Amino acid sequence: MFRFLPLRSRALATAVSNTTKRTLLTVTSSAAATASSRRSLSNNSAAWSSLHRQLPSKAVKTNIFATQQVRTMFIQTETTPNQDSLKFIPGVAVMPGSSTAEFLDTRNAMTSPLAKKLFQIDGIRGVFFGPDFITITKDQDAIWQLMKPDIYSSIMDFFASGQPIINSEDGETVHSDTMILEDDSETVQMIKELLDTRIRPSIQDDGGDIEYRGFKDGIVKLKLKGACRTCDSSTVTLKSGIENMLMHYVPEVSAVEQVFDPEEDMSQLEFEKLERRLMNQ
Repeated sequence: MFRFLPLRSRALATAVSNTTKRTLLTVTSSAAATASSRRSLSNNSAAWSSLHRQLPSKAVKTNIFATQQVRTMFIQTETTPNQDSLKFIPGVAVMPGSSTAEFLDTRNAMTSPLAKKLFQIDGIRGVFFGPDFITITKDQDAIWQLMKPDIYSSIMDFFASGQPIINSEDGETVHSDTMILEDDSETVQMIKELLDTRIRPSIQDDGGDIEYRGFKDGIVKLKLKGACRTCDSSTVTLKSGIENMLMHYVPEVSAVEQVFDPEEDMSQLEFEKLERRLMNQ
């Protein structure tokens, strides 16, 4: 026998039934959404794994290492007695041992990737590599503040690349000019030893170097490099510094003379002509 609920009870039962249906619908929708999200996440993970497998892991590691190396390099600058030359110290070895290399134009800079890149910067007149520094000489009218960002960038990019500083076998690896030879006299041996142990370190501190070119009739012939080559005080360096020391320790020495290569003589002559022309304007 069926029992009929009062009107009020039937209304309450209907409301409860509707609420239960909505709750079940919400739970079902949430479950479906959760399943959909899981499927989407699974698909994304699969896609990422596929992409990761396609990427060359070795290249990624190399790029990350290069970026870190560039970011951690701190380049210091030091002034030199030559106001047109600055000494850049990257904090890593530049040339092997105590060797040096100098580049005076784009043509002879072809043997060095870094020198070649530096000569592409407007205003650079000379590049000199020391054991742990780089000396850059600019034109007189060039402005360091405008050049420095490009110089820093070129140096950092080069050392991050891992390329050799000198490509050609002609690059200097030792100071052959001061190497003691069998046929050297005792006087020449003493001169070379003083140049290599007492004079060269001081010259390199100023961003330059010296090259022994011979000894004859009491005269020592030297070539100045780097910041010292075009410095206004190069004569003082030769006479008051090098000459006095050599004459003190080697009585056979009576004087020291600076020598230039033929191409340097031509460049200096052209530079002096241009300077006179500008002064007359």
